[in-house]
Amino acid sequence: MPYSAWRAPVTFLIEAIVGGFIFLVIALAAVALSFLVAELRRNGVDPIILTGLTSAEYAVFVVDLVLFGRFLWVTACRTWGEL
Repeated sequence: MPYSAWRAPVTFLIEAIVGGFIFLVIALAAVALSFLVAELRRNGVDPIILTGLTSAEYAVFVVDLVLFGRFLWVTACRTWGEL
């Protein structure tokens, strides 16, 4: 099959869209946890539990964001190498 100049950029675009979708799914878990913490706070749950859940919420989001950035970087480097 002959090489197409569009092959690498299209592959990058598809992988970026799929990676973005996965990022959004995991980020939605962090948002759901945020809503849970707000509801538990209104119901008077112990502050130490709220602190732990809030920390988990931020940890999930930060790790998701870092891994998404790393995924895009690695994908972009691989695409650049294929050009």
